[in-house]
Amino acid sequence: MQVENNERDLLDPAIKGTTEVLKSIHMNNPNVKRVVITSSFASIVDMDKGARPGYTYTEKDWNPVTYETASKKETDGAVAYCASKTFAEKAAYDFVKENNPSFSVTSLCPPMIYGEAAHLLSLDHLNTSSADIYRLINGSEKTVPETSFFAFVDVRDVGEAHARAYESAEAAGQRYFCTGGGYTYQQVCDIIRTDFPEKRISTPEGTPGAPFPDNVYRVDNSKIKKELGMSFRPLQTTIHDQVAEFIALEKQAGKA
Repeated sequence: MQVENNERDLLDPAIKGTTEVLKSIHMNNPNVKRVVITSSFASIVDMDKGARPGYTYTEKDWNPVTYETASKKETDGAVAYCASKTFAEKAAYDFVKENNPSFSVTSLCPPMIYGEAAHLLSLDHLNTSSADIYRLINGSEKTVPETSFFAFVDVRDVGEAHARAYESAEAAGQRYFCTGGGYTYQQVCDIIRTDFPEKRISTPEGTPGAPFPDNVYRVDNSKIKKELGMSFRPLQTTIHDQVAEFIALEKQAGKA
């Protein structure tokens, strides 16, 4: 999200990266019947509303940010990043409407994606979401961080959702909020400190047992559960499995 030019570095790559792939399929692969697009909760959430107490987000919501705002030099990188996801997803549906291709599009909107990352071979080059959790066990965070996005999903469930969206005839043209539910970093730290006593010293304590806050938005995954038959792993399983993977990598590297 640290970029020099929002339009060049975020908006154009997201939008054109999506439409050029669709264009290529349309021109060269008439046998393709379904394209499943990985979008994001970023294309759902209204950044200007903050924690939005009392509101429940669903796939009916769209991030209302405008291209004019997102492309401005002074616009925060996080806002522009969320905007890029929004415009790319909308561009996909617009492409289908304008070109009537042989395929239909289904989009999935996951929030923070955690859990086992099978591609990880080293702790030195973590992707953003893996680093987001690893910082909570490696001693770099002395206090429990403020939660920015109050929704998560297990990476294995995201994979399952893609397969189901691809295989389901009813998923054609549909948008799904792919989330396991709400979470806070306090809950993540509680899970780590309970399940991995050896990490209690390096994991922030905060306020153990603090409930999910009442003054933040909720998320609704009922559509994807009903239409695609999805069930989602709980936060405890997701975090436990991810941290266990980190610890195994630490042992391999001689850091534990």
